[in-house]
Amino acid sequence: MNKGRLFRIICGFMMAFIVGILVVLFVSDDDASAEVSVDLNEPYSDTANWMASIGDDKYISEITIPGTHNTCARNVVFGYSMRCQKTDVYEQLENGFRYLDMRIAVDDSQDREAIKLVHKFASCHDSGSVFSNYLYLTDVTADLYKFLQKHPTETVIVNFKIEDDTHKTADIQDMLLKEITTNKDYWYTGSEIPTMSQARGRAVLATRFDDEAKSGITGLNMIWSEQDNTIPADIPYELNVSDDFKFWVQDRYKYSVEDKYQAVVEGLENCEVDEETLFLNFVSTSGDGKIGHPYGYAKTLNNMLMEYPLKNETCYGTIIVDFGTPNLARHIYYSNF
Repeated sequence: MNKGRLFRIICGFMMAFIVGILVVLFVSDDDASAEVSVDLNEPYSDTANWMASIGDDKYISEITIPGTHNTCARNVVFGYSMRCQKTDVYEQLENGFRYLDMRIAVDDSQDREAIKLVHKFASCHDSGSVFSNYLYLTDVTADLYKFLQKHPTETVIVNFKIEDDTHKTADIQDMLLKEITTNKDYWYTGSEIPTMSQARGRAVLATRFDDEAKSGITGLNMIWSEQDNTIPADIPYELNVSDDFKFWVQDRYKYSVEDKYQAVVEGLENCEVDEETLFLNFVSTSGDGKIGHPYGYAKTLNNMLMEYPLKNETCYGTIIVDFGTPNLARHIYYSNF
């Protein structure tokens, strides 16, 4: 066998190995939905339009809202430890989720810089193909605007966190605001918690970074300290105060499943909300080990949450999950009625 042919064979094996590894990294898990029945005969069972049954005078902080954690981490490398959702943004909205957790960074590999969606160091992609493109902010906002056009009774809280160590916050903020101001009719950018009448048909801007660009536009500015402890805190949720409102956060993302569920329940049972106070209760966790597996934890936690007896006509704040499903969203938002 000549050297040229041997080289081609080795290269072929290496390429097949790399492609195989990438396929494994991108491949999706099974559904994490809970097998608990939900009454589909309720007038608000249509997950795409459930907010039509919420009164105009209700502040969004006074509504139980299902949300998704790391909303765009669907097609992402190192999927075992980095994937957090099974559906894209449009389907999540159709499925009833009204809080989106966006992690952003700058892609400067092309001729012009653009905002892409990330999960920490891993870039999100627009499909599960090994050779797919990055998922860009404009891809996500196109789905968001399409949904709001089709369902004008709804609103969506979109919370942006910058996860980029190589670009200035002010520069990323300028790029983000360009998208928002160009499509200003689709956005509520006020710094005070809006009512449903103020927010219907629009996305409510929320941010988790300082106004480094001195723009005066941060929407609902929600910056909180990382809750990255593994040993349970006496009180798992913490109160934060911004200029215009207060917000509680339970985001113990390194708890074991057992400790995490207890933290979620404590948040549910002690939720304090009003027209000036939000409560964010994260069901998601990466676990207390060295390598996380969000799907595995979500499958257990989502089932436990589905079995938790949420009361009618009760606000539990915003409940944020991994691998959300329509019935899980229903179980959460049914508590409003």
